[in-house]
Amino acid sequence: MERLSFSALTMAILLHSVMGISYYFLLARCSPAPLLGSWLFVASIGAVLQVVRIFPHWCRNCSSLCRLTLEMGICLLTLDLMLTKLWCRIEALCHCAIIGILQQLVTEEYTFESCEYWLLGITTSIIGACLLWLTLWATALPARLRLNYINWQTNVSRSVKSNICHLAFGPSSMRNSTAIQCQDSMQSFAS
Repeated sequence: MERLSFSALTMAILLHSVMGISYYFLLARCSPAPLLGSWLFVASIGAVLQVVRIFPHWCRNCSSLCRLTLEMGICLLTLDLMLTKLWCRIEALCHCAIIGILQQLVTEEYTFESCEYWLLGITTSIIGACLLWLTLWATALPARLRLNYINWQTNVSRSVKSNICHLAFGPSSMRNSTAIQCQDSMQSFAS
């Protein structure tokens, strides 16, 4: 299985989020929230797509243009599905909670709309940033585990070697004193 190419993922995110060629950005706006939270969510989905292995080995035989198009299509489909099915629910839940709170506190229409927009923007941006941070932490976890395993393996081999030396030759302080005694006895024997 092979990972998605970085160029296909970048082009898919540019087409999807920057140019707005997407079902989510064209038709399925779930709430009046600013786009910052959804962009952070798209970045977290991009981080997951970069790490996940999708294509089998037989896909290596495809031409580069065919493969790039296929990868972009998978990325665009995944981004749209995740935004419309998951992010829309998060935004709708936040929107419903904020309206419920603001209806109790604010009576003027202009103040209500302004507070709704800013609270929804702050809330969805914080949720998107948290999801991005969690995704980046989780996608780096295999590399950290591999590094920790290598460090553990190195430490274990060092300690095994030192324990074998300790068993065979005694403690290091005894080895030093034994070597000095050996040198003294050789000098006395030579004289």
